[in-house]
Amino acid sequence: MSSLRFARPRKWQQAFLTATLAALFAPLFEPVPAEAEPSKAARASGRTRTPSAGASKASGAEARAPEWADILPSEVPATPDLALPTSEDRKADALASFAQALVAEDAAESEKALEGYRKTLEFDPSYAELSVKVAYELARRNDVSAGIQILKDTIKASPKEPLPLIYLSQLYGKYLKKPDLALKYAEQAVSLAPEQVASHLAVYELHVAAGDTKKAEQVLERAAKTKTEDAKFWLQLGETYIRSYLKEDGSSEAASIAKMNAIFLKAAELGKEEATSLAKVGDYFVVSRQVKEAIPFYLAALKLSPEADAGPLEKLRAKLANAFEITEQRDEAIAMLEQSTKDNPLRYDTFEFLGELYEKKGDIDRAIANYEHALLLDAREPRNYLRLTEMLLRAKKTEKAVETMKTARAKFRELPQVTLSLAMTLSQAKQHTEAMTAFAEAKAEAENSHEEMLTGSFYLQWGAAAEQAGLTDRAAELLRQSISLEPASPEAYNYLGYMWADRGENLEEAGKLIQKALELDPDNGAYIDSLGWYYYKSGDAERAVKELLRAAESIKPEDPVVFDHLGDAYQKLGRAAEALTYWKKALSLEKENAKIAEKIEAATGKVTQSAVAPPPVP
Repeated sequence: MSSLRFARPRKWQQAFLTATLAALFAPLFEPVPAEAEPSKAARASGRTRTPSAGASKASGAEARAPEWADILPSEVPATPDLALPTSEDRKADALASFAQALVAEDAAESEKALEGYRKTLEFDPSYAELSVKVAYELARRNDVSAGIQILKDTIKASPKEPLPLIYLSQLYGKYLKKPDLALKYAEQAVSLAPEQVASHLAVYELHVAAGDTKKAEQVLERAAKTKTEDAKFWLQLGETYIRSYLKEDGSSEAASIAKMNAIFLKAAELGKEEATSLAKVGDYFVVSRQVKEAIPFYLAALKLSPEADAGPLEKLRAKLANAFEITEQRDEAIAMLEQSTKDNPLRYDTFEFLGELYEKKGDIDRAIANYEHALLLDAREPRNYLRLTEMLLRAKKTEKAVETMKTARAKFRELPQVTLSLAMTLSQAKQHTEAMTAFAEAKAEAENSHEEMLTGSFYLQWGAAAEQAGLTDRAAELLRQSISLEPASPEAYNYLGYMWADRGENLEEAGKLIQKALELDPDNGAYIDSLGWYYYKSGDAERAVKELLRAAESIKPEDPVVFDHLGDAYQKLGRAAEALTYWKKALSLEKENAKIAEKIEAATGKVTQSAVAPPPVP
C-alpha cells in the first residue's frame, strides 16, 4: 500500500491532544472552601459527596470531601465541564484509529493500515487528503465503488474541499469510463477553487482523453484568466501548455509560443523573489528554443540562491553555461563553470563540461586538465577514459594516452570496446606489435560476449593498424573482410585502394576500389585525393593535378597530404614553382615533416639556378 503518512492532524486533533495533556497534569483534587456550596453543575452531576455526621463536625480541609478529577475509570460520573461532547468523542476515536494505522503502516502491515485509515474516516469523513489516498488504494484493489463512496462521504462532510471532487472525477473517468460524471465533478472543483490549478487540469485531461482538443484548449484559456498571484499556479499551468503545444524538437507555432511566453513571464513576475520559480522559467525558454531569453532568468535565480544545488536548482550554473555556449558566448560559459568548480569542487560533470568547452575552443591542455579532474572524481564510466585518451593523442602525448587506456582496460575487462580502444591507441602510438595483439584480443572477447561489435568498422580499424604496422597482406585481408560485412560503406574501399596505389601495387584494382568509394560518396575530398594520387602513380600527372586541386578545394580544414601530393604532381609536370608553393603549404601545416622539407630544399635550389642561368646563346 502506498504511503498515507502525508496526512497531518487537523485542528480538532491538536485540541484533543492539548486537552488530554491538560487533564494529565491537572491537580487530582483541590479543597472546597468551607463557606462554599457545590455548584449547580456539580450537584446535577452527583460529583460531590454529602458529608457524614462525623465528618460535619470536622473543621477546615478535613471537613470537606475532595472533588475528584475523573482521569482513571471509576464509578464516579464525569463532571459536565470535563466530559467530551459526542462529536469530539468521535474525533478522539478518529485520532486514535489514525495513530494505530500509522503504526501498522510502519510495520508494513498494509491491510491493517488500510482498515485503520478507513475506520478513521468513519469517525471523521472530513479528512480530505486521507479520503483521497484511501479511495485510490481501494480503486487499485478493484474496489472502486468503495473508494467512490468514501470520496462522496468526504464531499458531504467538507463541501468546500475541491480535492475529493477532483479525485472522484478521475475515478469515474479512469476506472468506470463515465466521462460525463467525471466532467461534472471536475467542473464542480473548478467552481469551488478556480485558483487551484489541479481543478483546471482535471477538466483538461478529461477532454484530452476524449480526443476533444478544442475543448481542452478552451479549458487552458479559461485557466489563463484566473485571478491568482501564486507563481506556482502559473508554472504548473505553463507545464501543461508545454505538453499541449510544444513539439518534441521544441518548436511550435508562433501564436502558441506567444501564449506560453505570457504564462511563464507572469510566473516569473510573481515569483521574482523565488530562485526555483525563475530557474523553471529559464528551463522553459531553453526547451522552447529561446535560449537567449533563458539567460536573464538563470542569472536572477543564481543571484537569489548562489549556493543552492538541489532539486530545480540542480546544475543551475551548468544550465547557464550551456545557454552561454549555445548563444556563442563561450568565454562567459567557461567563466561560469570555473566559478562553479570553486563553489563545488566535487561535481565531476562540471569538469567534464569545462573540458568540452576548452576542447571546442582549441585549448587542448586545459581540456586535458579538466578531463583528468573529472576522471579523478568519477572513474566509473569508460567514456571518461576514452575522452581523455583522445585529447592526449591530439596533444601527441602518446605514452600517457596508452597508460590511460591500459588503466581503463584493467578496470573494464568485461568490455571488449575498451580493449578495441586500447588497440587503436597503441597503433597511433606506433606500438604496432602490441596493437595487433590487442586487436586480436578484442576480437576474441567480442566473440564471447559482444558479437555485434564485430562489424565492418571493426575490421577497417584493424586493417588500418595492420597497414601502419607494415603488414600489407594482413591489412588487405582485414579490409576485404570489412567490405564483405558492409558493402555499402565506402571507407574500406578507399583505404585498400589508396594503400595499393601509394605502393604502386595492384593499380588496376586500386583504381576500381577508389572509384567505388566515390560512387558511394561522390563529394568526399579524401576519396578525390585518393583518385588523384592513383592517377599520379599510374603516370597521368595532368589528371592527377586536376583531381588533387578539386580535393584541395573540398577538404576543410586544409590537409597537408593533399598539398604534398599536388607538389609531387606539379614537379612531375616540370612546373617547379607550383610544386614549391604547395610543398610550402604542406610544411606550414605539418612543420616536423622532414621529407617535405627536403623536397623544398631541393626544389629551391633548382628554381634559383633557373632564375640566374644566362640565356642560351643564339
